[in-house]
Amino acid sequence: MHTGSCLCQAVRYEYQGEPVQKSICHCLTCRKLCSGASTNILIPSALFNLTSGKVKHYTVTHESGMHLTASFCEHCGVLLYKTADDPAFECMVVLQVGTLDEPDTFDRAAPDTEQYIGYRAKWRPPLEYAAQKEGFS
Repeated sequence: MHTGSCLCQAVRYEYQGEPVQKSICHCLTCRKLCSGASTNILIPSALFNLTSGKVKHYTVTHESGMHLTASFCEHCGVLLYKTADDPAFECMVVLQVGTLDEPDTFDRAAPDTEQYIGYRAKWRPPLEYAAQKEGFS
């Protein structure tokens, strides 16, 4: 079982198993949500559980046309996870890696994919070991 939380610890979560995908997303929406590229792990929603606290949700239309819902702590404002109505994200939680509690779990979340590389900041070099993608697929 892996755990995570927001900054104030009011919202806590757990998940089982290993991520379906580990990625850095450079899309414009993630840039706004995360003040830069977003480091994510994709977890099946059936294996994810909020264990304490409440999240607030904000839904936005992503540049791809899908609806992306950001879920964040109502107290400290930390973004914990995202969900989307795109078929690629059906029954999935896009978990923010920075909210993981265990240092070794954080280390194992090294991205295997970079997404929306056309929006990557010019000063940020590509991850040579990660697949480079123009979108999500």
